[in-house]
Amino acid sequence: MWFQLLWRFRRPIGRGAKFVGVGLALLLVFGLLSREVGREWLLERLRGLTAMVYRTQPSPVVIVERLQAMQRLETARQTTLHDVVVEASNGLPVWLAGERLRMRLVAEVSAGVNLAKLTPGDVQVSGKRVVVRLPEPQIFDIVLREQGAEVYYRERGVLNFHPDKQIEQRARHQAWLEARQAAMQGELLAQARANAAAELERLLTMLGFEQTHIGWQTAQAQL
Repeated sequence: MWFQLLWRFRRPIGRGAKFVGVGLALLLVFGLLSREVGREWLLERLRGLTAMVYRTQPSPVVIVERLQAMQRLETARQTTLHDVVVEASNGLPVWLAGERLRMRLVAEVSAGVNLAKLTPGDVQVSGKRVVVRLPEPQIFDIVLREQGAEVYYRERGVLNFHPDKQIEQRARHQAWLEARQAAMQGELLAQARANAAAELERLLTMLGFEQTHIGWQTAQAQL
């Protein structure tokens, strides 16, 4: 019987609960308005709801300026060991009047992208999407480690009274050329390309872009 009575008056009870909830909400607002702290809190919430939100998007010129400020973006490095043999001779056998040198050298080659070559035409912005065409990766520096240089064999002819003072320098130059060739023919530039694309995508995401595409110019990589 009680269940039937409650079922009969379910709608009036539901409407009454709603009225009670609205009344409590009005009492809470009235209580807040009657206190200075409450009024300030309520006004602050209302200002937050009606405040204007401004969002800006970097233009291609701004993007180029920010990237150019980085200048050379080094993204790959390679270390190679070179065992160089250099001979100096005036036509006679080395053991008689020439000179032979064996030298071991270590070279470090760095590669990356020269962002100073970017122009506004290389950047296209469309809403949250940006397309950037980067210069082709190139070799930046080839450095021979002085600490790793070692002359481990030297031969001088019995009639050689004037040793070649430049023979070690010739060995260093040969190691430099070999290091450059190894970098150009190996995976260094490909690694520099992949790392540069990943780094630029990260930077552009930090600037607020949701979609980034990294393309490449057609110039050949060169020192």
